Amino acid sequence: MLKGVTKKIVEIKSPASGYFERAVLYLRPGEPPLKSREAKRLAEEYVAGIEPKEPPERRNMRLAVAVLSMSLAAALAALLILATLYMLHCN
Repeated sequence: MLKGVTKKIVEIKSPASGYFERAVLYLRPGEPPLKSREAKRLAEEYVAGIEPKEPPERRNMRLAVAVLSMSLAAALAALLILATLYMLHCN
């Protein structure tokens, strides 16, 4: 048996999140009606308040990759300087 139910929803596409594509919020029945813009603004504020924080292990991994990249760049720069000095000394 199908039961007809009408629900008012606010869908937020592409919330400012690296984790979620969209958020769907159901408006409570019986509450005073909101204008569409006001409902969307309130929904965006609510979603922004529940945004999960980046897990520490992911943050640590990004830091490790950044440090490794900078170290590699410094080593390559030192190698180029040494090669240039060697070439100048040989001539």
